[in-house]
Amino acid sequence: MKKSSFALSAAVVIFAADLAVAQSNHDHMQGMDMPMKKMEKASPQSALQPAEGASVKIVSPKAGDVLKGDQIPLEFKLTKGKRGEHVHAYVDGEMVGMFKTTKGTLNGIKPGKHTLELRFTTADHNTELDATDKVSFATK
Repeated sequence: MKKSSFALSAAVVIFAADLAVAQSNHDHMQGMDMPMKKMEKASPQSALQPAEGASVKIVSPKAGDVLKGDQIPLEFKLTKGKRGEHVHAYVDGEMVGMFKTTKGTLNGIKPGKHTLELRFTTADHNTELDATDKVSFATK
């Protein structure tokens, strides 16, 4: 009886761990259009892979815009090409969000001059394509 009790407990723990991982992966994908908290630094430009028809163009903010507050409306145009799946948003070289749709909000942007870069990325989250756009703006 003790053996089966232990086996059942171990199975429950393994199931709970698998469920937590599955929920974490699901939550990660559900939050794709949500800005992220502090992330890793931008990967080097030399690591960009061929665009294969993908492109991104920032519509807003526009170059030279001076915006009030720490929430910056973001709008861009996308052409997915063969492998493009979502966009990584970098402000001053730090990833601040991922977006599947063409509109979003960048949160927590401090006052000052900034450079926004969008990079089209494949579904694996690691392969950034040579489909990027940059714009400089300021916040106060």
